[in-house]
Formats: sequence, structure tokens, C-alpha cells
Amino acid sequence: MEKHSLLTKASIATCLLFTSTFAKAQLDIDIDLGKTEWYEDPKIWVGVAIFLVVLAFIARGKK
Repeated sequence: MEKHSLLTKASIATCLLFTSTFAKAQLDIDIDLGKTEWYEDPKIWVGVAIFLVVLAFIARGKK
């Protein structure tokens, strides 16, 4: 049986660590198709647009 060097053992351990980390990251995916995010709400976009228009008028009026 061949003796493995310390470098070989360390590289195998590193590969196993990264593989297990990536495998765990793949399992933590959360997909909710029925849930909407805050930036998908049209009311927020309308509110932001109104705020920007008001801000533009305020900035324009101060010459």
C-alpha cells in the first residue's frame, strides 16, 4: 500500500470540505412561487415615481 504525503492528504481534505459546502448550499434553495417581493408591487413603484417627481419640482424651484 502506498503512503500518501501530507500534501496529498491536505488536498483531499480541502476538496472534501469544498464539496460538502457546495452540496449544502445546493440544498438550501428556497423557492416560493406564490410569494411576491416588495419590488414587484406596482403601488411601490407608483409611490417612488410620485416621490421623484415631487423631489424634482422642489429641486427645480430652488434656483
